[in-house]
Amino acid sequence: MKKIIFILSMLLAVSCKNKTPSKADIAKVTELNNKAIELRISGEFTKAEELYKEALELDDTDANIYYALIGIYMQKEEIENAFEILKKLPEREKKTSHYYQTKGNIFEYDGDLKRAKENYIKAYELTEPITVTSENDLGLLAGYASLETFAGYKEKAVQRMNKALKLDWLTESNKEFLENYRNEFEYYQGNGTKEFSDKDELTICSKNIDSLTKVLKTHHINISGSSYVTKEKAGETTKVGKMRIHKKFSSGIEKLGIKECDSK
Repeated sequence: MKKIIFILSMLLAVSCKNKTPSKADIAKVTELNNKAIELRISGEFTKAEELYKEALELDDTDANIYYALIGIYMQKEEIENAFEILKKLPEREKKTSHYYQTKGNIFEYDGDLKRAKENYIKAYELTEPITVTSENDLGLLAGYASLETFAGYKEKAVQRMNKALKLDWLTESNKEFLENYRNEFEYYQGNGTKEFSDKDELTICSKNIDSLTKVLKTHHINISGSSYVTKEKAGETTKVGKMRIHKKFSSGIEKLGIKECDSK
């Protein structure tokens, strides 16, 4: 998995191959890309991979195709292939924040969090802070603060989100969006993007989900999901609410004296 061809020889191969595509080639690449996206959505990664490779034969200057192919290999957990395609990116692209973010992602998928962070730091240094002037900027702000967190500056990210939360034009939906990210950054444990998934969760129970939700929100603890289950004991039927929370928030619920319950 970690075997990588020496980068200089790969760069020489790239520099010899790059060519200027014709208008017809560009149109065909767009068509292939659109079909590949549909295949990825349906989970047909190998077929999508073939289309992206065909697109690169027509236009090896389009960085988006390289990144899409890298995404395919990461979904297929073919990390060595992802690294190989990363090396083939046009030279101009290797000076961008997107390049280092992607490189960091690949290292993270390969289990090398140290090198992942090193690349996140480089990406962060190449990225300009986001100035929020409208709702359209909130997603960009969350992306920048995420990178800031992965680079090791979660306190700055939290402050950035708290500052944005003071904007007087925010809707309730906007506030919920910002708070969700702010909470993720605040409890970040240094394990990369996997901390933003729902794969590592614990369950807490309550007869009053609404009341507990308010308490958790006050303490900046995100809820992945909730539901009610019916239990019978000694001939009596009771309705118990169950809430799923990522384990990164464990310290928060422990301070509240809340214990994990049976997830079944």
